[in-house]
Amino acid sequence: MNSTPTEPADSAPEHGRTPLDPAAPTATEPRPETPRHRTHPITPLVTGWKIVVGVLAVLTAQNIAQLLNEFTLQRALIGAAALVVAAVIAILFSALSWWFTTYAVDEDGVSLHSGMISRSREYAPRARIESVSVERPLLARLLGLAKVRVEVAGSGESYIDIEYVKSAAAEELRRGILGIAECTDVPEPGADVAGGEADVPEAGPGPHPHEGTEDTGAPSQLRSFLSDGVTEGELIAQVPTARLIHSLLRDIGFLLAVLMGILGVAAAVALAIWQDGLNPAMFIALLPTLVALPKYVFGRIESGWGFVSRITERGLRMRRGLANTRTDNIVSGRIQRIELRRPLLWRAPDWTAATVTVAGIEDDSEDGAQNVLPVGTREELRATLGHLATPLGTDDDMATIEHLLSAPAREIEGLRTRVRMYWIARRTDVAVLLPGALVSRSGLLTRRLEIVPRERIQQLSVDDGPLSRRIGVLDLQVGIAGETMHVHNLPRAELLGLHAVLARDASSLRRYRDREHWPQPALSLAAAAQEPGPASAEGEG
Repeated sequence: MNSTPTEPADSAPEHGRTPLDPAAPTATEPRPETPRHRTHPITPLVTGWKIVVGVLAVLTAQNIAQLLNEFTLQRALIGAAALVVAAVIAILFSALSWWFTTYAVDEDGVSLHSGMISRSREYAPRARIESVSVERPLLARLLGLAKVRVEVAGSGESYIDIEYVKSAAAEELRRGILGIAECTDVPEPGADVAGGEADVPEAGPGPHPHEGTEDTGAPSQLRSFLSDGVTEGELIAQVPTARLIHSLLRDIGFLLAVLMGILGVAAAVALAIWQDGLNPAMFIALLPTLVALPKYVFGRIESGWGFVSRITERGLRMRRGLANTRTDNIVSGRIQRIELRRPLLWRAPDWTAATVTVAGIEDDSEDGAQNVLPVGTREELRATLGHLATPLGTDDDMATIEHLLSAPAREIEGLRTRVRMYWIARRTDVAVLLPGALVSRSGLLTRRLEIVPRERIQQLSVDDGPLSRRIGVLDLQVGIAGETMHVHNLPRAELLGLHAVLARDASSLRRYRDREHWPQPALSLAAAAQEPGPASAEGEG
């Protein structure tokens, strides 16, 4: 039993093509007179080492025992020489790839051309640009470089990566692309917002604006390396290191994962010693397992290290990272889904983690753009949701959210399963239909709250299997851009009634086809300037 709204998805590309489709009509490509730029000349050094490490890891993992048994100084020197030759070849191939890779930015969008034999052209029209992030991996950061990622509304990996440019040029490039996407401060044709390091010779005469502007002062470079943060806009949230560490120590799920990882590594080492004895080759063979646990712990720390979010005219801008830093931009009012998480030991200090789903952005890793608040206080959560989330339609949205997070499930009015065999779900899971959103509360030790605005719903489906018919329940799947909310084991009559209401919402509320007419968060700058009235009814029918 399915119900699919007839309105197009937010992330659906125009005319059935993805924005990055190489076969897109030439009318949407940048103008011929637009200057094209290459990235920084030392980019091959940053990318070439990955090839060497990959080849070395494969060869070592497959032949580690034989290499240790047949080790001699002469063979070690030969291996080192072969490694140097492989590194040189990898850098040469990366240099060739760099030479044939160019990008251009004008008032129509962003394009990236790459490939030596098989040419590839990726294009992001300005109307489809959702976000621009700046990422600084450790090696690139040490060299003063950064990667610019342009997220485009679409399915799958819809983005363009411009890697690598100077850190200062990356910030200029980010601001220029966001200005183009918003049709504000649009440069004249041919004006440079690219921030590239070297123009393509055939693009036209004249020196590049950024040539010869590199800051060579060591103190300035050190300050740039240590404080590549976000300083523009009003401060929304800032996660101190002490709070981040305490939150991990209070997260039962994280502690259990670490404990199970330690026990797993200990069991693997003990089993290897019992079978083969104490052999150095054993530890090298177990190296991936030994590295996995520290990598997981470091990843959790890095995802919230130095986190700062500020509200700007272009939305919420966030910075995070220890070794690898990144800055992201989330446009207010484009949120499709919100998930709040509060572990058991976070309830006393009122800490909450928030992640969102944004049309066109599928970066849902722990340190990704969708993690808008790693661990925040109640005030930081209120400010973050106030600038990102559309109103829920209650008298006090934040009080409603706090009640849904903190109250026992039995005290929350909503829809829940009545089947005795689902005894945990009966006491923890509840679905609540608010005037502006569908909310799902779940979790025993870690309480989770999923919030889907009703006007963002794109698809509904009801699952009805033999067991469900036998016990008198149904499952509902609510599809939004990039994610699906699941509501399980509700009584048939109640779920069909909920399905009917949401199906009517999906067919009538999704009239906000362009971002200018979409409902805005209560605290967003766009909401303050937006006039109520005819705009809300535009496109109806």
